[in-house]
Formats: sequence, structure tokens, C-alpha cells
Amino acid sequence: MRRLFFLIIAGILSCYVLNKPTDTFTLNLIHTNDLHAHLLPFDNLHDCALESDCLGGFARLISFLQQEKTSNSLILDAGDRFTGTSFYTLTKSKSLLPLFKEMPYDVITLGNHEFDDNLPETIAFLQKWGIPVVVANLKIAREEPLFPLIKNSVILEKEGRKIGIIGVLTQETAVLDNRNISVDDIYQSISREIHSLEKQGVNIIVVLSHIGLEADKQLAQAFPQIDVIVGGHSHSLLNNNEDNLFDGPYPMIENQGRTLIVTAGIGGQFVGRLQVRFDEKGDIVQYQGNTIPMNQEVPNNSQAVKLIENAQKEIDSILSEEIGILDQPMGFTEGKNYCDKDCPIGKYLARILHEAYPMLDGVLLNSGSIRRGLPSGILHYQNLIEVFPFDNEAVLIQLTGRELKKFLEHGVSDYHSDMKTNALLQTSGICYDFSVRDKRVSNIFIKDQAVDLDKKYTFLISSYLANGGDGYPRIPYQNTNTGVREILKKEIKKMKFKDKTNG
Repeated sequence: MRRLFFLIIAGILSCYVLNKPTDTFTLNLIHTNDLHAHLLPFDNLHDCALESDCLGGFARLISFLQQEKTSNSLILDAGDRFTGTSFYTLTKSKSLLPLFKEMPYDVITLGNHEFDDNLPETIAFLQKWGIPVVVANLKIAREEPLFPLIKNSVILEKEGRKIGIIGVLTQETAVLDNRNISVDDIYQSISREIHSLEKQGVNIIVVLSHIGLEADKQLAQAFPQIDVIVGGHSHSLLNNNEDNLFDGPYPMIENQGRTLIVTAGIGGQFVGRLQVRFDEKGDIVQYQGNTIPMNQEVPNNSQAVKLIENAQKEIDSILSEEIGILDQPMGFTEGKNYCDKDCPIGKYLARILHEAYPMLDGVLLNSGSIRRGLPSGILHYQNLIEVFPFDNEAVLIQLTGRELKKFLEHGVSDYHSDMKTNALLQTSGICYDFSVRDKRVSNIFIKDQAVDLDKKYTFLISSYLANGGDGYPRIPYQNTNTGVREILKKEIKKMKFKDKTNG
């Protein structure tokens, strides 16, 4: 019978002992996720200067990771390096690559945003970086250039112990209409890799997961052979400090302590540090750790500072264009760092898009596409890029009322009140009710009229959603030949630099 003892050190570091150590091995796992091209420190509204009191920034991140690199550490990343700031939007991976080369990762997995633009962008980035990449559920034909760059899993040795690392990617990933590449079932892929690793004498298994915290919990329950899940995708922040803004304790414990789940928020504002002691059978006997804030106590790496300053100079002339004025900040749902049901910035963006196409019945904008709020005062193009960093085209679709109901229900199908739901729709012209319990939609109104289930309605959405992003069904669409962000820019400018933020 295992015994569990709980100790909190200084309110910051949690330490747990599960049984009496025998012939043990200690592994330090240092991990990041969802960095999203946040080269600079930032808060929820804007990027900050390198020396600011905002959290994160690649200069601090590089310094911290290099310091943590030791003989018994593994430095891991759980996906989504692309998309999220003007650096990536304007220069793609060009500004990211030299900085990632300074980060001493051992293994990474891919996130869905590594496929936002095109496969050649992802392939060139991985080829030049040369980092080991694991994604067990990404099925790739041998003739594809991506094939030699991805493995299902890898085995690394530390102090003579074999550690198996498996990667998995959310099945919501849109892989750009490539028939030679598909995202397979997560559970079947994990089961196959665990069996393969165990046949090779591996009894310590780490999963690099880009599927979200709730899915990580389900994965842990299904596979008690997994020792640690290093997660991403939901931008969840686990931490042991007394703060209700965190999404849970670090680590989360599943299977009576046999499986630990860790994840470190978004953008490199925090880095996870987990120390785990294993016995000779590969069972966890002790663990401790927390997510560490990348604040001013972490020094900036001087080489990274130079790289970031050069990247900033390249894009400044584009970013400085003034596009409007806001009377007050326009942010996420109160108390959250993402768009939920009641999201001021989501409603604002959807309304602006609708004003550009007033003849349409409505606008449907996925919450996952909205990455920042807007500050009050003069707005620059940089602010808009940070809010909507994607190069998605605005497209027109037709749905019957019945099809619209199914579309809306997909948006709430994975809804959880305390978690980011990328597929949740921010709308204009449409209102509806939904049940959190059974995920059903009712009382749908368009322009104050109850929806006719057999009537056809026309909506503006992003090409990302129309092509199956966030797990939505693929829908035939009509091109507008204009990007979503460019419509937003044009409409904000038309407001004569003045916008009343109510409504």
C-alpha cells in the first residue's frame, strides 16, 4: 500500500513522498508550452519593453533554460511556437529561428499552430533548427518532406535509465488539405507507442501533449503507465501559490500519484520545473515543483536581446501606423486571459466585421483566434496584429437554421467554465442560449427573429473555420479576397479614430 505525505515549502514548492525510496533515480523536467512568438515580455493587452515588469520574453526564457540545463535534466516544449505576435505575422519563423536555436531543448512536440500557414514554413523551420520532434498521432506519407523530421517517440538515457518520450497533437488541427498528412486517434497512437517502448525496456514514460488540460486528465486515466504528461494547447497555468487565477495545483495528480500532469500557461510568462524521483521499477516515489515566473529576477540573455532588437527594427515601420482610438480598454472575459461567453473584445471584433458586411445575417468568430485585448488611447497596427495575428481570409458561407444550430453546438461541445475553449464562437447578429450540462443550443435569434430551421442564412467566418479548423465541419465558401485583419483595420479607420466601446 502506497502512502502519501503532503508538504508545502514556503508556499511555492510542493513536495510529495509516495513510498520509501530504494534504488532511485531523480529526473528534472523543465518545460514550456504555447510560446506563440512572444519574443517580448507582455501582459494581456500589449507587449512590453525588455526591462519591464511584465512577465516573459525570450531573452529571460533563454537565460533561464540555459541555467537549468544539467546532466539529469530534460528540457521539453509542448507545442505552438508560431502565431501570436507581430513578429511571426510579419516575418514568419525568420525572427524565431535564431532565438529557438539558443534554447537548449531536448525534445519538442508540435502544436496546431505550427500548421497555420503552409507546410514549407514548418518544414524549413524544423530542418534549420534540427531539434528532435515527436508526434505519435501525425500520420505522414514517406514521400512527404515532413516525414523524416517527425518521430512517434524517442528514448533518451539519463544515468543509465531509459526515458521514453511520446508526442501527441490535438485532432482539431487543420493540416492544409494535404492528403498525405493526417491527424490520427490519440488513444490508439499512445497505446501503440507505450507498448513499443515497454518492449524496449523503458519503464519511465513522459508524454508531450498538445491536447489541453481536460483531455490530459482523461489521457492519464486511460493510461496509468504514463508517469508525466507535459501539456499545452489550453494555455492552462498550474501553480501552488495562493491565487485563484491559476487553473490548479502543480502538478495535478492522477491515478493516486502514478501520473503527474504539468503545464505552464502561455507565452513563456512561466516555466515549469518538476523534479521526480523514480524507483528501479520506474514508479514515482517523490516529486516536487512549481511554475516559475519569468519576471525581472530572471536576467536577460545578452545575445537574445540583440536578436530581439534586430527583429524589432525590421517590423517597426509597419507596426507604428495609427489606425484608431479607444476610449477604454477592450479585454477578455473578466478575470480570465481568454474569451469566454461574455467577452468584450470578441463582441467588439465580431461587430466591426459585421459593420463591413451589413447585408449578412451575422458573423461567427472562433474564440481561439482572439489572442489579446486592446488598450485605451491611440491604436496602432501592432495592437491589431496582436489581437488577431492570423492571416485568415474572410469568407462567406450559407447555413440553414438547422445547420447553424449544429455549428453553434460544436462550438460549445467541449465547453468548460474554467477552461479556454477555442471553438466557442463570438458572434454578431446572432444570440442563443446553451446548456453547460448537456451542450445543447436553444432559442437562436438572428436580427431579433427566431431562426427558421429550414431557411438559409449567410455568415462571414474565417477561412480557418471553413476549412475545418477547431474541429468544425468543412463548408463550401465564397472568397472575399480580403483578410479578416485587413477588414478590421479598414473599419476601425472608418470610425474616424473614435469608437464608443459599448454595444
